[in-house]
Amino acid sequence: MRFLIRNLHVFVFALFSIYAAVWVATEPERAAGFVRPMVEDAVELKDMADGAYSDLRNFNWKSAYDEFVTLYIAAMRMPSLVFERLADRLDDVAEDLSKRAQADLPATASGEPFRYAGQHHADASATAMP
Repeated sequence: MRFLIRNLHVFVFALFSIYAAVWVATEPERAAGFVRPMVEDAVELKDMADGAYSDLRNFNWKSAYDEFVTLYIAAMRMPSLVFERLADRLDDVAEDLSKRAQADLPATASGEPFRYAGQHHADASATAMP
């Protein structure tokens, strides 16, 4: 009895695998239709991850390090100056993101660019920063 309880997860996995194999064998079209959206999402995630990895490879770590050191020195000299510099930097980042979003957005029937709901939130957050 101790063996069964201690290895219950193995038996559950085996039963689930057998059930999945029987389901795929008896209804292959339904199984393919069930799995197709997950495969398409996985392909899309892979493409997005490849883009993120290439951006990380091309990122200039030296300039980020220099910027961090500059902010640290400014914080030691005058703490209120840090918030001013961060606000300026956040404005630059928000402007850069909006330019990239405008370049990537598809146009709607009226000719104005299509905006996703998340972009309104990001724009509002960026403008709310001091």
